[in-house]
Amino acid sequence: MTSFPVEIEPRPEPRLAALALLLHFAAAALPWVTRCPPWLAGSLSLLAIAAFVLTLARLPGRHCCLQGLMYRGEAWRVRLAGGPCDGPARIGPGTRVYADLIVLDVLTGRGRQGWLLTRAAVDSGQFRHLKARLRLAC
Repeated sequence: MTSFPVEIEPRPEPRLAALALLLHFAAAALPWVTRCPPWLAGSLSLLAIAAFVLTLARLPGRHCCLQGLMYRGEAWRVRLAGGPCDGPARIGPGTRVYADLIVLDVLTGRGRQGWLLTRAAVDSGQFRHLKARLRLAC
């Protein structure tokens, strides 16, 4: 099999961030609309807000710790914000590959990092290469 290199630095996705905000806002408001007891509604709303913060950390952009991903030869390398140029990485067990979405879980020296990538965030050729490489790795 021919090995093909993967090198991606995804573009920010404001539409995906807006969709995540809308869905998490609806999840935070729903307990109040359904007239749950105030202690339960408040707890569920706080959980929805915390989940939004964690989801936002997985979306590509300047705020994300993970800035770039490369596969050359037999090794994965990552570029992290505010750190060394690049470092070794492994693909984590939480990685999922769908037709138009990649949920990427990467294990680095700083711990677990990740992205939610759509086709719009990456060049189409690199997106196909990344999907194929991840399907082989998982």
